Amino acid sequence: MKSAILTTRGNSCRTVFLLFFIIVVGGFMTGLNGCKEDTDEFTGPCNGDVPEYCNHKYNEHTYAGTHNSFAYTPVYSNIIANQRHSISQQLQNGIRCINLDVYLLVGDAYCTDSAVYVYHNFPGFGCQFFTDVLGEIKTFIDANPNEVVTITIEDTNLDMDQLALAFSQANLTNYQYQKQQGQPWSTLGEMIQSNKRLVVFADISNPGQIPGFFRNWNYIFDNPYSAENRYDFSCSLNRGNTANDLFLLNHFITVITPRPDSAAVVNTRASLAQHIEDCKTAFGRLPNFIYVDFYDVGDLLSITDSLNRAR
Repeated sequence: MKSAILTTRGNSCRTVFLLFFIIVVGGFMTGLNGCKEDTDEFTGPCNGDVPEYCNHKYNEHTYAGTHNSFAYTPVYSNIIANQRHSISQQLQNGIRCINLDVYLLVGDAYCTDSAVYVYHNFPGFGCQFFTDVLGEIKTFIDANPNEVVTITIEDTNLDMDQLALAFSQANLTNYQYQKQQGQPWSTLGEMIQSNKRLVVFADISNPGQIPGFFRNWNYIFDNPYSAENRYDFSCSLNRGNTANDLFLLNHFITVITPRPDSAAVVNTRASLAQHIEDCKTAFGRLPNFIYVDFYDVGDLLSITDSLNRAR
């Protein structure tokens, strides 16, 4: 009888102990899970296959860019074409900064529908509807939720309301990143988490009156873009202020007709690395955007990746 009582008491003690253990450990794990949710950070990948890029602030990252991104053959004449692939293909290949010239044309002899177009210098060399170009960018952003894309509109005759309307009609407004001047930039991970993954700069007065647009030279500075040969690259200030958050490196040959054979000389790793190092010495900064002609020639994408991995 005594043995049975002891056994019963032993079983009861073990049961109580097990219940106590489950409650304590369960509460502890719940607490851990609660902490994890509170401090969870987006780990990517961001803008490629490297999770560490998610921790890069927008202004602490380098983006491969194309000079006159829209001007590609065969849509545009060889006389002015700076690229050989569409914007869709550029984005698929890793270009993350798209450079555009945007104009309203009314009754033009070459672009006959009165509308907003992208073209370079003269509509007779080729033009595209701005809405079509924005549509290509939206298609890419929709399909690639871990990518941050930048648009720089360098030359335009649009006013702020016309520009904002074009982005609204293209259903891009909800993607546009917003911040006040002087506020820090978000990390790529934060931009992706919030789905505000499109940064739009425009050389237009008062872009800040509509959230989601930034005036180029209030945030960016660049070096001259008038190099006539490989020895002509400069690291002097061209536009903007060196105190601005972002540095644009112009790295292409300016001649009457853009030529892939010129790009084959200056888009090499050696040429790009030397220009980047020279400007780092001059400005104390690595470039945030690198513009080249014929990005598919040379080493732009690999050197951009090297810069970001080393940051």
